[in-house]
Amino acid sequence: MSLIKIVRRTSAVVVLGALAGSAYAAGFQAVAPVKLPHGGAGVDGPYFPKTLVAPVAPSIGNALQQQAQQRVEAQLGANAALSNGAAITKTQAKSNGLGYVAQHFAEIDSAHTGRVTMNDVRQYLQQKQQRQ
Repeated sequence: MSLIKIVRRTSAVVVLGALAGSAYAAGFQAVAPVKLPHGGAGVDGPYFPKTLVAPVAPSIGNALQQQAQQRVEAQLGANAALSNGAAITKTQAKSNGLGYVAQHFAEIDSAHTGRVTMNDVRQYLQQKQQRQ
């Protein structure tokens, strides 16, 4: 074997040995201590929750209709345009973010006055439920 081949092989071994040795010589990275919330222990998060939420039974029939009605009234009633018995036009409904009311305005305004109130919306929704 020639001297050049021996030097090439031994230099590769020396370099690998130096890299392996420097890995052991490197210091460990400092990590801050962990403080668990509220003095708890264990893992808490979306995959390992400490407290399990009890499953809610699905609503059916009249209970489901009442819940849907309450949600719609809460969303529409929270909008200042329909609160306190106020009547609005179709353009006001569009500008106030009441897309459903604006889209079904002609059906909701059964008296054809050009204005609707929260009571008119309720009546429309109840009639629509009865048709289904």
